[in-house]
Amino acid sequence: MPRIIEGPPEEGETLRPLGKRLLWFVALWFAGLIAVAAVAYALRALIL
Repeated sequence: MPRIIEGPPEEGETLRPLGKRLLWFVALWFAGLIAVAAVAYALRALIL
């Protein structure tokens, strides 16, 4: 079974490009923002 949690990179191992890492961060942030907004609007619709 492959490891789920990766450890620190080993010496000589290349990292992913910074742009790709930042793109993942922004995508996860945006998905979280949309999820929280959807829950907030659903709760607001139930209250009104």
